[in-house]
Amino acid sequence: MVKFKALLIAAGLGMSLLGLISCGQVDGCTYQYPETSVLFDDFHITKTIYSQGTMRLYYRGVQFKDNPIRCYDANFEDLGDQFDHSFRNGVLTVQADFAEKISGLTIEDRAHDIIYRLRYLDSPQFAWLADVFWYDEGWSETGDREAYYSAAELQAEADRKAESQKEAQEVFALLEGTWVTEDGLQKYEFVANEDKSGMNCCTMWWNNETQEWYSWSIFAESAFRTKSFDFGCDADCVYDEITEKAEKLITIILVNSDHTAADMRILYDSEENVIKDTDAIYHKQ
Repeated sequence: MVKFKALLIAAGLGMSLLGLISCGQVDGCTYQYPETSVLFDDFHITKTIYSQGTMRLYYRGVQFKDNPIRCYDANFEDLGDQFDHSFRNGVLTVQADFAEKISGLTIEDRAHDIIYRLRYLDSPQFAWLADVFWYDEGWSETGDREAYYSAAELQAEADRKAESQKEAQEVFALLEGTWVTEDGLQKYEFVANEDKSGMNCCTMWWNNETQEWYSWSIFAESAFRTKSFDFGCDADCVYDEITEKAEKLITIILVNSDHTAADMRILYDSEENVIKDTDAIYHKQ
């Protein structure tokens, strides 16, 4: 008899787990989460209820009204624009043919310069990230990345960062030094820091009236190359000439470590090993 009861309990647990796995397809399926606080305890997700054509996300602590949202599936692929949504009395209601597939959301809070990113709503492992705009730093990410991303996603991001760092160091090595125009009145100065993880970048020009150098500079935290479309061709350029120019002209973007300020753009001619701008050519000293 004891064994029979144990079998019944095991069977019941198995059916419960099966119901949880298939829950997204069942009317009234509810998910609640052990950790609900989002961003400084100002926003709490309490539960999500799925039914045919409708998803309801229950929350507290923030005031949403006409905030834009996007919906994502379990792989965090965008589910498209064919949905209606509303915020009312602490409930976000999404009505769509794909409502039962919604696993993630983004909610824009433009009044406070925050983008909330919610994931695994159809699972007890709910996780979040938030993009927050700080006036002295620009956009930054807050949250538990290891809970939000899968191990494969984290590894793919690490690989992308490593490749970007490699390209940045190649660019820093290419530019490092002083580049001067033939008349000596304009120049670029590039100095990489000790570990080659960043570079001081300065463009300078001589003012004959004041007899002094003026300059504009940034500290670049990264850099990358992209094809340039500033070929200097007029209306009579033929396709072959455009192609030839495109192959040797490269736009280098030096990314300002101050994310609220402008990046520096350099037009580099790989064939002649010179920097060009509108009316000047810089040679490396």
